[in-house]
Amino acid sequence: MSRPSVAVVGGGILGMTAAYRLAQAGVHVALYERSRDLGGLVGSFDFDGHQVDRFYHVNLPSDDRILPLAEELGLGDKWRWRPTKVGFYDLGRLFSMTSPKEFLTFPVLRPHERIRLAAFVARCQMIKEYDELDDVSLLEWLRRLCGRRVTEKLWEPLLDSKFDGQYDDLPATYIWARTRRMSRTRDRSGAEVMGWLEGGYQTLIDALEARIRALGGEIHAGSAVEEIAGTGRAQGLLVDGHWRPFDFVLCTLAPPMARRVLSKDLAALAPPDHCRYLGVVCLLMRTSRSISPYYHLNITDRRVPLTTVVETTHVVDPEHAGGHLLYVSKYVDPSSPLHAQPVEEIERDFLGYARTIFPDLRTEEILSSVVQRARVTEPVHLLGGAKNVPEIFPIEGLAMASTAHVYPEIVSGQAVTGVTERVVPGILERLQLERREAA
Repeated sequence: MSRPSVAVVGGGILGMTAAYRLAQAGVHVALYERSRDLGGLVGSFDFDGHQVDRFYHVNLPSDDRILPLAEELGLGDKWRWRPTKVGFYDLGRLFSMTSPKEFLTFPVLRPHERIRLAAFVARCQMIKEYDELDDVSLLEWLRRLCGRRVTEKLWEPLLDSKFDGQYDDLPATYIWARTRRMSRTRDRSGAEVMGWLEGGYQTLIDALEARIRALGGEIHAGSAVEEIAGTGRAQGLLVDGHWRPFDFVLCTLAPPMARRVLSKDLAALAPPDHCRYLGVVCLLMRTSRSISPYYHLNITDRRVPLTTVVETTHVVDPEHAGGHLLYVSKYVDPSSPLHAQPVEEIERDFLGYARTIFPDLRTEEILSSVVQRARVTEPVHLLGGAKNVPEIFPIEGLAMASTAHVYPEIVSGQAVTGVTERVVPGILERLQLERREAA
C-alpha cells in the first residue's frame, strides 16, 4: 500500500514541526505556505543586507521542547545565552527590575505594597494547576491578592498596554502563566538569562525544511491554498486553481484565517471560536549604539501608548544584525486603525514615543528603520478559557491546530511546539484506523 498523504496548511513553526514529525512517521507530507518565506511570525527578513527577526522572540533555559528539537536538528551548539535586564518606565523615568534588591526598592510602589507583590509572585509559583483560576476574574484576583492600589498602579497599566484597553473579561490564568514562565529566566546563580539561536528561529525553520525534504516531503512556499475542500469530511486542497486530494489535512492557521479557506460545507461544521485576537504594530530600528539598558521594558506610564520596547541585541549578536535592534511595539485589536495608518505616520509617532523614553536618541544614530504589522498574532482566551479551547479534530479528515490551542501557557515557540505534540499523534492514529478499516 502507498504511504498515507497529509497536507499541511501554513509554514510557521507549528506547521513546519508537525510536517517534520509526520514525515518521520512515514507519512507523505505536502506543506503549503502563502508567503514565499517560511517561518510566519517567527521568520526573518532582509533588513538592509542583514537577516533579522520580523518580530522579537525569546528563549528560556527551561524551554524543554525547543531546545531538544534544535539538538535533534544538529543545532545544539548554536545557542547563545546571555544575562539580561528588565526595566520599567513610569513617572517619566526608567527603573531597573532585574535583581531581588531592585524589586524590594522599586520606587513606584510603597514598601508594604512591594512585600504584598512579592508574596503574590511566590504564590503563583506554588500554584501547580490552573483549574482553580480558569473561571476567576483576573482583575478581581489581582485586587484581592495584591491590593487595589498595586493593581491600579502596576497591573492595570500593563494589561491596558498589552490588550489594547480590553482586559476586564480575562481569567486569572493569564498572569499566573506569565509569572511562572518568566520566573524560569534565572540561571543557578540567580541571574536573568535569555537565549538566541544563531540566525534566529529562521535557522530552526531552515533546518526543518531540509529534514522534511530529505524525508521525501514537499514544501510549497508561495502557494496560496484557496480552499480546504470536501463535503462532510476534508478531501483535499484547491491550490492556485488546481485540485489535489489528500488522506488528511492539517490546517495551522488561526481560526479567523482558517475559516476563510474552508469550503462552505466544512465551515458549517467548524467549531465556534471563543477567542479575541491581538495584532501588533512595530517600528524596528537599527541603531549605531545600544539605546536601552534593558532587553525588555515594561511601560506603566500610559502617557506613552506603547506595549513595550525590546532591544534584542542584548541577546542577539549586534554583529549579526549590523547594529543594535530596537523593537518599539504596540499590541492592538485587529480592527485598529493603526493597521491602515500610513507608514510615515507610524514611524513619526512611534519614534516620538521612543524619544520620550530615551531622550538622548539622536537621528544620526538611527541607521535604518522599518514598520512591521500583523493583524493576528495571538489569541486572547476569555474567562473559562479551558472549556472554550476549540476541538483540534472537529471534522473528519481535518485537524485545526493553531495558537488558539495554546492555553494556559503564554504564546511562544515553546508553547506552539507543544501543540504539535498533541496534534501529530492524533493524525497518525486516525490514519492507522482508516487503513485498518479499508483493509
